[in-house]
Amino acid sequence: MEYFNLAKTKDGFHVEDFPNAVKVIQINRPQSKKLADLFLHRNDLEFSLKSLEEINCVPDQSNFLRQALWRSAIVHYLKCFGDNKARFNLDSKKIYRKEEPIAIENFEYFRNLRNKHVVHDENSYSQSIPGAILNKQNHPYKIEKIVCFAITVETLTQENYSNLHMLIKVALTWIVSEFDGLCEILTKELESKSYETLIQMPNMKPRTPTIDEVKNNRLENKPHASG
Repeated sequence: MEYFNLAKTKDGFHVEDFPNAVKVIQINRPQSKKLADLFLHRNDLEFSLKSLEEINCVPDQSNFLRQALWRSAIVHYLKCFGDNKARFNLDSKKIYRKEEPIAIENFEYFRNLRNKHVVHDENSYSQSIPGAILNKQNHPYKIEKIVCFAITVETLTQENYSNLHMLIKVALTWIVSEFDGLCEILTKELESKSYETLIQMPNMKPRTPTIDEVKNNRLENKPHASG
């Protein structure tokens, strides 16, 4: 997987890194949806990895920023394994089957951490204990103030950091391999077509979503790709 410089044209986009290119054609094949999903998964995993590694650039005293990056890393990593109706979900057992059994245990830990603590407040990793400050007996009033004491378990440890880093890297390696393999299949298929057929194929034209689409599943806003 690589990144390229794109220039917008009236008909779509031009890839500036390839001087011999004349257009970017849109691929509407049965494999197109999976290719697009793999690319989106890679973006999320790279964002997760970047969030994680940026923690090392933040001073220890900036705990708020460190926690924000830590939670971002967890959320974007698990986003690829969730119940996503707009793209296929990664299978942890398939991705980590060649790793030590501890990899699946670590995955389950972070999934529970995300579901029960980071995104939803359900387990005992966050607690709030109400109390009342009682004054001495001869004070004009007995209760000084109602208070709550918050307790949050620290999950950003060196062990957890290393475990999440490993999980992300393995998942990224799997994504890149799958993406590259699918690109080879599509390349061979397109190469078998005549140049006349290829030049007549539609330009790639990403569409800017409207504000109303924020409530919709992505698949509701465009037709399914067909072969």
